[in-house]
Amino acid sequence: MKRITVADLDTQSTDAEVPSYLASDHRENRWLRWWYRLASPATPPASASFQRRELFRRGRTGSQILPALYLLLIVALPAGFLGTNFYLVPIVIACFFMLVIATVLNRLGFVNAAGFIVVLTFMFFPIADIVTTPGGINMMDLPVFGMLILPLVCAVSFLAPWWVFVVALINCLFTFLALTQLPQTPELMGMLEINFTGIISPILISQIIISVVAYVWVSSTVHALARADRAEEIARLEHDLALQAEAAARQKEQLENSIQKIVETHTRVANGDYSARVPLTGDNVLWQISGSLNNLLARMQRLHQDSAELQKMKQGFYQLREENRRLRETVLALQQLREDEGRSRGTSSPLSQFSPDDPRKLMWNTGEERF
Repeated sequence: MKRITVADLDTQSTDAEVPSYLASDHRENRWLRWWYRLASPATPPASASFQRRELFRRGRTGSQILPALYLLLIVALPAGFLGTNFYLVPIVIACFFMLVIATVLNRLGFVNAAGFIVVLTFMFFPIADIVTTPGGINMMDLPVFGMLILPLVCAVSFLAPWWVFVVALINCLFTFLALTQLPQTPELMGMLEINFTGIISPILISQIIISVVAYVWVSSTVHALARADRAEEIARLEHDLALQAEAAARQKEQLENSIQKIVETHTRVANGDYSARVPLTGDNVLWQISGSLNNLLARMQRLHQDSAELQKMKQGFYQLREENRRLRETVLALQQLREDEGRSRGTSSPLSQFSPDDPRKLMWNTGEERF
């Protein structure tokens, strides 16, 4: 069987912050606090799953009965020295050693493994004491059968509730076989022949009653804890849904504000303000689109400036060409006037030697500075 630890369970549980009304205020007994540090598993976080917290509960409950089990073994040790069964001392020492191992495993979180060791230890303790009795089972061993109740208590404390029936069945089978098959003293044998049912019935009935009561008690506790856990889980889900709704509303508001800023920037650009930009603030959830739009607007602004400069150059060129045209017309008119004057005098004018396309030469030869 695979051993399950507290740390192995709820690996997918989150460590999200739990609201104050969901956090349970659990106060430990100050007298047992030091013992919990030695024998109990570590306390799981408040956000742990129900399986993990249930495993911790079983480990904590088991750690509470461990001191009584240690005390029982310590008390039984002198009986081994003073009694007739000289095997009882090594049996007690072996059980004490196994109980220490179970305590360490329980502290490390191996609750199921610790529970199996404790149950087997305290099944072995009375069984070994009965089997190793010198001369066979006697009347003094009958009260030892009552110690078979200890494995039932250990089973419901450390393990799942249904394990108590398995332990009770094993105890009943051992009791029946011990009183029918194992060697017995003549005194006990005579009593069993007279009233076998009256001797074995209390032992078996006590096993059945205690196992049923323990199962019902622990099962009711587990079901109550499960219902409380479901109610707590519902409250936690409602809290998480409220937080998600609040985050969605806040995100929607930020999205609307970001869209509004983009629309305002478009409106300003459409009205001719090419210097408009979308603010890249921390609450702008569309900052990637806004950044790309700002780059596009910067290029459009440079394009608009270059277009305006080109238009000015174009106008200057048109004005220069118009002035050049007027200048040529003036030169042609002046040349025609000089030619007409020269014909009237019978001499040729120096202006006839120049082309109207060269006004600088014309101005030089005629001594004119301007037209």
